[in-house]
Order: sequence, then structure tokens, then C-alpha cells
Amino acid sequence: MDRCPPFSFFHRLLAGAMALAATDAIAAPPRIGFLYPAGGQVGTTFEVSVGGQSLEDPVGVILSDEGIRVEILEHDKIPIAQVADDHRSKLRELRPELETLKERVVDGDADLLPEVRRILADAGLDEKKLRLMSEYYRRRSDPKQQLNTQIGERVRVRVTIAGDAEPGIHHWRLRTVSGLSNPLRFVVGNLPEVLEPEPHRFDLLQQVGLVPDVPPGRSQLPKTEPVVPPATLNGRILPGEVDEFVFRAEEGEKLVVSLQARTLIPYLADAVPGWFQAVVSLHDARGRELVFADDHQFDPDPVIFYQIPREGEYRLRIRDAIYRGREDFVYRIRLGELPFLTAVTPLGGQAGSEIDLTFHGANLTEHYFPRHPVPREPGIVELVASGPGGRSNPVAFHVESFPEDAEREDNNRLGTANPVTVPTLVNGTISVPGDVDFYRVQGPGNKPMSFEIFARRLGSPLDANLTVFDDDGAMLAYNDDYEDPAAGLTTHHADARVTVILPANGRCFVRVADTQNRYGYDYSYRLRIAPAVPGFVLRATPGTLNTRPGSSARLTVHALRVDGFDGPIHLRLQDPPEGFALSGGPVPEGGEKVDVYLSVPDGDTDRPVALRVEGVAEIEGETVVVEAVPAEDMMQAFAYRHLVPVDALLIDVRTPPENAAPNPTRTGPRPPLP
Repeated sequence: MDRCPPFSFFHRLLAGAMALAATDAIAAPPRIGFLYPAGGQVGTTFEVSVGGQSLEDPVGVILSDEGIRVEILEHDKIPIAQVADDHRSKLRELRPELETLKERVVDGDADLLPEVRRILADAGLDEKKLRLMSEYYRRRSDPKQQLNTQIGERVRVRVTIAGDAEPGIHHWRLRTVSGLSNPLRFVVGNLPEVLEPEPHRFDLLQQVGLVPDVPPGRSQLPKTEPVVPPATLNGRILPGEVDEFVFRAEEGEKLVVSLQARTLIPYLADAVPGWFQAVVSLHDARGRELVFADDHQFDPDPVIFYQIPREGEYRLRIRDAIYRGREDFVYRIRLGELPFLTAVTPLGGQAGSEIDLTFHGANLTEHYFPRHPVPREPGIVELVASGPGGRSNPVAFHVESFPEDAEREDNNRLGTANPVTVPTLVNGTISVPGDVDFYRVQGPGNKPMSFEIFARRLGSPLDANLTVFDDDGAMLAYNDDYEDPAAGLTTHHADARVTVILPANGRCFVRVADTQNRYGYDYSYRLRIAPAVPGFVLRATPGTLNTRPGSSARLTVHALRVDGFDGPIHLRLQDPPEGFALSGGPVPEGGEKVDVYLSVPDGDTDRPVALRVEGVAEIEGETVVVEAVPAEDMMQAFAYRHLVPVDALLIDVRTPPENAAPNPTRTGPRPPLP
């Protein structure tokens, strides 16, 4: 009897598994890490560089605003060492032939590009190959740069923004023959755009030795012209870099410098603290620092307010707080005498009512808006103001259906606590040193009552804590920071929330204070007091799915439960297009998440399809339906995870190219429907 060689059975089993995987594989979908510039002005056309991985064969861009058109120009990928060395060897072989062209440079005939390109083409080279080869060696020899494969590829695109495109943040996804990328933020603005000069410019004649290199230590960049505010400045920071823009300003101008960095790319998984921590400083013509900012209140993106003391030239400098840098350390700066909102009073209002609203900030046309209408739907919305320089930044505004009340001083102790009805929303402020606010609550005895602060989520710097006491002054509950996973951009969950069973007499006291003992007119809050209602919200990740026809894609649904709800949550598609179905679930009793599968039709889709997932649960005898918010599961600083909301849940159904590499996140065949 013949004996098999050692491990042959294992090898056969492995080969079979690999063959099965290959037949079931789809191409690795593109992954984008940055856009540069990360926005543009309405009514203009310009180029954008998209950096990422698996970006081969791009076919288009999907944007959340139809007023933005994109044309694919070129895909670049830094070659591996062997390919770069091969290109360099071929170029060396061409040196004698290229040297014969130098005489024409001396004689003044510098239009050699057609001849150089012909010589290169005969050897299998072209300008693009030499440009990428040059970039490979430049990065390899620069100790401050890394060959980061996650952002190692580029796609150049031409963008046209219509004059009526909606200003603000939109979401951008790159589509390739292999699928659809994750979404990134793209800003549409109304100011002229300025790009920092690129530090490295490729010159073909210089690369082949027909034009001398720039001497070491001398900049290859032309002298930049001063910026004319108002304008939006675009740049990116490389390791150790400090960018500088020069502009002129008039005496008395109320200058606003508003930088966006973390706003553009909320979390960088491999950076500490988890984003580009930008620092911006203003200097006079002699380089003397006038003002500096590395944040705005608790927002990592800095803002400078400065009244120009005298007419002249000024310099704006931008860097990372600890001099890190990379191609995805991208920023945008609004510079000029522009409107900027710092706060709004009150922080919210009752749904469907009218309130007297006050805007706080710089360069605003109006500050006071009597009888301002409040939206009819509860939630957190955004308000913007206007000024001579256009539209301001947005600020959060809280809408609730409950009646509103206002804090009345002196309420700094139990004996002077403000009586409030239930349910209610109280608007208060920690305004002076040592200020604390007490409220007396009368509710149903032996029933759960919830107390929640809305402050940090609304832009207030208050770091709130809540303490609930019984009628005798004994503490029933205390909370400092209530972690709200639904607030995906929040890293310090400074708003407090507690739920307690009221005493038999239904009476209690609640105290609001600032944990850091800070105070001021802007340390405002909204205290929501209402009977506890068990419930949940949902997040669906990722915001982009890819699969082949007749197959399925895996989606994770996260359940964020409140006020003791721990029942199962059944999942379904809301008005699904023909051929799309959801299987899997429910989110189990007490569970935080579940993986489900989206089955798709047997044919390719012309465009990605938007889907909506909703959860259904029975809570206290009622059927509750909640729509899942599409989100990206992002990692911050190697450790912390955040569910960051995006514009839509899109699925791209595509037949993979024959030479597609296996996708490590692929799913298997379509699962049976229940």
C-alpha cells in the first residue's frame, strides 16, 4: 500500500479551501484616507487628490450633493523597490542618448519634451513611471517620511461645484471596478480657495539630467504671493513642518481664523491623541507672535479672534502640536473678517414654539431674534448666522417636546431649590464662582425618573455633574460623565445623566454643578426631567457595503439602550428595493450588537443603492420602531472606538474583475431567508 508523503492530506485540504475561497472572493474594495484639498468654492472647477489603498481602476465618485460633479483623471501607485530599481536601471542605460540633447539646451532649444518622451517610450518608460520612481526614492531617503500603504495610492480627479450647491459638509466615496470606498468629509464653501505651494515638483527634464537640479538648501518653490482675505486656505502638514501664509490687513479689522482639521478626518487610528492636533498662530511682519490657539473651548480645532492693531503685513503659521505630520494631516482655514458663532442663548426650545434667540460671536449682522420659530421635531439641529462675510459656522440647538422653565437665583442650596413640574426642561447657567443649582421635583412615588444634562453636546463648556437627593438630603444617585455612544464625535462625554426610583412620597432634589469648578455666562445647560421611558437607538456599520450579484453583505447593528430596556430588537429593511432582503438578528435580549446579512439581486447595480434599516421592539405593551443611523466604526489612538454617523448606508453590487484579489472582509453565499 502506498503511503502519502507527510502532511499531504493537510495540503490537499488547504488547497481545496483556497480554491473554494477563490471562487467566492470579491475584489478588495477601495479604502480612502484623505482628500486634498478637502473642499472647494461653489461655482469653481479644481483638482482633488484622493489618497488611500486598493484604488486601482477608479470609475467615479459618489457624493451626497448632486451639485458636485467629478471626473477621474489618473491613478498613481508608488512602485515596489524592484520596479523602481528596474526603472532606474533603464534610465541609466538611456543616459548616453539623452546626453546628446544637452547641446540643444545650450543653443536655446529647450523644447525637448517630445524627443525625451520618444526616447523613454522606446525603452518602456514614460513620464508617469519616472515621476513615481522619483517619489519612491524621495520618500525612502527622507527619514521623516514613511511608505504608508494605507494612503500610498493616489487618484487625481477634477471637481466642478455648481453655483447652487449646498454649502457645508458632504460625504465623498470613490468608486472603482472593485467596489465603493468608505465615506470621507468634503466641504463646500463660498470663499476663494488658496492652496499651499507643493514642496516637491516633478520636472521631467530635470529627472533625465537635461536641466540642473536645484542646489541643496535652495527652495524649488516660487515666492508665494500674499493671500487676499477673505479666503479659505488649504494645506497639509508633513513631519516637522510649519506652514506659513502671508496676508495684509487693515487697522481695526476683526479677524477670525477658523481651522478645520479634526472636523475633516475625525479619527486617525494610528495617531495619538487620535487626530491631527493643529496649532495656529498669528505673527506680525517681523515674526513676533501676536496670538496663538490650539483649540476652541473643548473643540480640538483652533479658532483665533483678533482685532488688527495697525495696517500691515501679517503671517499665519500652522503646525501639529508635537510636530507630527503625514499626507492625511489635512487642514482648511477660513481667514478674514468673517462671521463666527460661539454660542446661542438659550441652548434649545420647545418643539413648535417661538422663542427669543440670541446669537453670540464675531462679525454677526444681527444678534437678537425675537419670536424665532423652533422646529417641530424633537432632536438636535444646527443653526447658522450671517454676517458681511457670508454664512457662519453651525452651532447645535436642542429641541424637546416638553414645557420649558428657567433657573431662578438664588437656588444654591436645598432650602432655596427651584420647584419644577414634571416633565420639564430647565434652562440654567453656572454663572459665578461656587455656583450650584438646586431643583425640587415632585413626581409619582416609587417610579423611575430620569435626569439628563444637555450642555457639552450643545457646545457649552460646562463639565456637568448631577446629584439626586431624597427629601431628607440623603444622596440617591450621582453621575459626572455619562457616556453616550450615539455621540460619535464626542471624546469627553461631559454631560451627566441618572435614572432613579423616586421615594414613596415622589419628592426629590437634584443639584447641577461644574466638576471643574468653572463658570461664566456661556456655562449654560438644559436639564431634562421626565419619567424614565425605556428605549433604544441604533447605529448600522459600516456606511458602505460591497458584494457581488446574488450574494450578501454583512452589516453590524449596534443597539444603544436607555432606562433599563433590555428586550430583543427585531430588524428589517424599510421599503427595500426589489431583490434586497435582510436576514439575521434580532439583537438579543440585553445584547449590544448583532451581525445581519443583506441579500442582493442577481445583477449588477448601475449605482450604489441606499438602504434603510429599522429596529422593532415591544416596550411596555407598545410597538416601538427606530431607524438605524448609518455610521462608521472608527478607532482612535489604537484603542478607543467611536460610531461616527455618516450620510447614508450604501451598498454596491458588482461583478468582480477576473484578476481581483480576495477581499478579506468578504461574505459567503447568500444565507437562507427566515
